[in-house]
Amino acid sequence: MKQASFDEIYEELFPAVYRFVCLRIPSSEIEDVTAEIMAKIWKSLSNFEGRSSLKSWSLRIASNYIADFYRGRKEVKIIPLTEELQILQNSRDHGEDLATLLSISSTLAQLTEPQVAVIQLRLIEGFSSTETASILGTTQQAVDSMLYRAKKSFRTIYQAEVAGGECR
Repeated sequence: MKQASFDEIYEELFPAVYRFVCLRIPSSEIEDVTAEIMAKIWKSLSNFEGRSSLKSWSLRIASNYIADFYRGRKEVKIIPLTEELQILQNSRDHGEDLATLLSISSTLAQLTEPQVAVIQLRLIEGFSSTETASILGTTQQAVDSMLYRAKKSFRTIYQAEVAGGECR
């Protein structure tokens, strides 16, 4: 099998790694952290055994890197969806979309980091429970349970925010 070049690996994995980092790292550090993770993936590529997909394996490295990034910090902040907000703010007649996005972003910020991770990996990225467990370093049952609790928490918080924002 032909060894892939750095450019090929980067092109294949960067979008997923970048999306994974965006919700977890302050915007001023996203580029640096993503670059460091990509370098770590490249350096570790010889250790890839093929027991999972390359993307899944890479996101496991990213997950470990982010855990190390926050080790010792008191608070893990979920990063708001700033790019999407800027796009919507610059658009005309998208007030309702902007309000929904703000509410979703606010709701995500109130969940725990593992809950956001499981929502992103399972519902946004489309990984299976098994792949998500591998990325997060846990069991499939723990992922399923975490997803259930995350969806329940999201629903409760979101409904409370929407109800609080309605005119009565």
